[in-house]
Amino acid sequence: MKLKGLSKEKDKKLFIYGFIVCAILFIVINYITSLARYRNTESIELASGNISYNKADLNIIAIYQEKDNSTSEEKEYVSISKIPTAGYKLSNKSYCEVGKQRVEEAEFTLNEKGITIANLQEKGTKCYIYFDSLVKEMLGKLETSKGSKYTIDAMPNPITGVYNADVENPEGKDKLYISPDNYGTSYVFRGNNDDVNNWVNFANHTWRIIRINGDGTLRLIFQCAEPNCTDTTGEKTIALGGTAYKPTQFDDNTYVGYYYGTSKANKGDAGDPTYEEAHSNTTPSNIANAVQTWYNEAGAMKNYTEYLDGNTGWCNDRTVVKNVWSNYDGNGTGQTATGYAPASRLIVKNETYGDFRTKQYPTLKCGVEMPEENQSEETASNDFINFDINDAFLKRDLFTIEGSSLGNAKLPVPAALITSDEIVMAGGFGGTVSTDYWLYTNQYYWTMSPYHYYITDKWAAVFVVRDSGILGGGAVNWTTPGVRPVINLNANIEFSGGNGKSSSPFIVNTSN
Repeated sequence: MKLKGLSKEKDKKLFIYGFIVCAILFIVINYITSLARYRNTESIELASGNISYNKADLNIIAIYQEKDNSTSEEKEYVSISKIPTAGYKLSNKSYCEVGKQRVEEAEFTLNEKGITIANLQEKGTKCYIYFDSLVKEMLGKLETSKGSKYTIDAMPNPITGVYNADVENPEGKDKLYISPDNYGTSYVFRGNNDDVNNWVNFANHTWRIIRINGDGTLRLIFQCAEPNCTDTTGEKTIALGGTAYKPTQFDDNTYVGYYYGTSKANKGDAGDPTYEEAHSNTTPSNIANAVQTWYNEAGAMKNYTEYLDGNTGWCNDRTVVKNVWSNYDGNGTGQTATGYAPASRLIVKNETYGDFRTKQYPTLKCGVEMPEENQSEETASNDFINFDINDAFLKRDLFTIEGSSLGNAKLPVPAALITSDEIVMAGGFGGTVSTDYWLYTNQYYWTMSPYHYYITDKWAAVFVVRDSGILGGGAVNWTTPGVRPVINLNANIEFSGGNGKSSSPFIVNTSN
């Protein structure tokens, strides 16, 4: 059989048809590939904060975060190189564009793995990601509820005495003071009872706001076990009275811990424990157990756990500082004379035992210490609040809820105690009597800030607020001080009323 050749005309037509078919197939395949390529999400890793994307797909990603310490009426944003890991939320200002044309289909999602940007369909796409400050959002919620703006001022640094309304707030304004913390900027309620409108009704209890934490959570301290209570002094202000920090054992450095580790007696003939063993958080102190019992039983606080945050944490700063005063150069183990960082910020290095500074340097940063060269009254640095945080300290001393990725994740309940630094920032002053600042209650109560191990009488000591309002040390076996639990409300809580005054406390909405 002989095959006939195709005519030139038919050959030409087949070539054209084949070209058209191939072109169509190329376009379809390219389009489908393009969709698959550009509809794949591009990710930014949250944990490391590093930007990760295909440069062929996205020419640039610019990241901005709202300034959390701005006093401007309008939101202010600053450019950052890494996405924030706490204290911010993804803003609806975020967008992508090609040229000057917005990509309306672009979708932004923030989760524990990072940011995903979906529905990008063209090369050359540029994305601009904005983060809004949660601390500013919480500030706005308080201002909306009370119907007016706060006056914002920087926290005095150093602090040179108890709060003085005539000097610090002569016009009697509703005022907040800002200071850095582990997450950004805290807004602190500082002043006297007449100046501070920080009353809160939550979980059928009355509370006072210590500060808005830098991550947008709200730190509260117990005021009364009933709603709409207006008592500023007296037994009602104490949740649990007469509770020793560590009643039967007190003669070892380990017992300055909210949780503690191995004592010299535990080691026996094996020698002194290491610092890590002494402060290993293996056993809850009596005061930690008391707070846990109160949370689970008194007033059924556990029924309101969904409104509470356990990741922000409570600081039990056990950083050792040598020679806080004469001969206190121990290493924080056994029965060595040891001074701790909270004391170093308030007590001057000299030959007198327990001599408080005339200039005190409290900090809201957990995990920092005053350097050795800054221990004298003359050379103390007023930039102390800006010192770096040691991550190892946080894993030991920042008490957070079980399962938390932050801090030591030791607490079974989201409640603990106030710190000595917060007492001073609220208006108190180490070693000074004051019955005016708003944390004074005419009662003794514990903080969770270590003071020292006192070598003469062989007892560990933690800071205590006395019935005179004075802030000083107390042996951990002292049974007089009581407990004022401290909690952190979630950043997403809402208020259903109130203006913060004792007669009209902010009401936390728990109806949902």
